[in-house]
Parts: sequence; structure tokens; C-alpha cells
Amino acid sequence: PVTPLIHVFDLGNVLLFFDHAPFYQKLAPRCRRPGAMHDALHEHYHRSGIGRGEDFAGFYQGMAHALDLDMSFDEFRLAWRDIFTENTPMLDLVRRSPRPRFLLSNTASVHVAWIRERFPEVLPLFDGCVLSNEVGAEKPQEAIYREVERLSGAPSERHLFVDDMPAFVAAARALGWQAVQFTGVEDCARRLAELSGGR
Repeated sequence: PVTPLIHVFDLGNVLLFFDHAPFYQKLAPRCRRPGAMHDALHEHYHRSGIGRGEDFAGFYQGMAHALDLDMSFDEFRLAWRDIFTENTPMLDLVRRSPRPRFLLSNTASVHVAWIRERFPEVLPLFDGCVLSNEVGAEKPQEAIYREVERLSGAPSERHLFVDDMPAFVAAARALGWQAVQFTGVEDCARRLAELSGGR
């Protein structure tokens, strides 16, 4: 019999769309340097290490200092959480995909908590969730892909990964995975069927 591929899905902009615009809209009237919000977010997200499980307070403090922000920690945390909307057709595709299936996401604990609360059906779709803030490594680092392999118990070549970021797709392929860049649900469904059907 044919050995099925193990499907592994990214979260952000694949299963849940995210948009930082609502976050910026909440911050803009509360800071003295609104024009610097985008650059500050990029810098302090990575510097704080919240995607690798570091304390969210460090991210808040960095942003507050960079933007001269007049916003409490709790207000900031609430603004940061609510940036997601469901990609319903993609979630339906996941439900139809073979098991076991896994989630592999660069994320932060604040967002994970919000997703569990706001979209409670998403994480239970998976037999294992490998989240950067829990693993202490982020895509495209090898360690986070290897954690999926540890959970699945399967060799590299049996994993079929869907992610919207070309660098993360390339990293998976470099480790021997099959990988598809997500550009839309119909294209993704077609490519998964082609790759899985050849096994």
C-alpha cells in the first residue's frame, strides 16, 4: 500500500489571515511617532523574542519607548491580539486532509491564547501543534521542523508542508520535506492532491 504524506500547515495567512492595520489604528492616536509604527513593530518583535517564548512585557516596553506610547500594558495586549480572520475554505480543506496532520507556526503566546478563545475550532483540527513560542525556535530554523518530525515519528520525506512564506518553504525543502507555497485555496488543494496522489 501507498504510504501517505503527513500534511503540515502554517497558521498565519494560511488558516487565519492576519492584518496589523487594526493594531496600528489603535496605537496611532496614542503615540507621538505614528509614522514609526511599522519599523518599530518589526524591530521590537524580533528583538523581544516573543516569537520564541520570551516575555511579552519586553515587546510592550520596546514599543512604548520607540513610539512614546501613552497606552497601558493591558490596552496594548488587547490591541495586539485582535488581528485575525478565518480563511474558512482553507480550514475546510484541512478538515478533509488525512490524519495525522500537524500545525507549524511562528507565533506568540498572546496570539495563541486569543486564537484558542476566538477561534476554538482551529487548533483541535491537528494531532500536534508546533508553535515557535513553545519550542523556542522559529522558522526557518531547523529545530522547529525537526520538532514536527519528532512528534510525527516519520522521516523528513513523508512531510508535506504548506506555508505562505517562500523562505520557510525553502527551509523545509532543504531538510527533505515536500513543500508548497500557499497562494490561494484552489491552487493549494490542486497541488496537495497532485503530490499526495503520486504516493
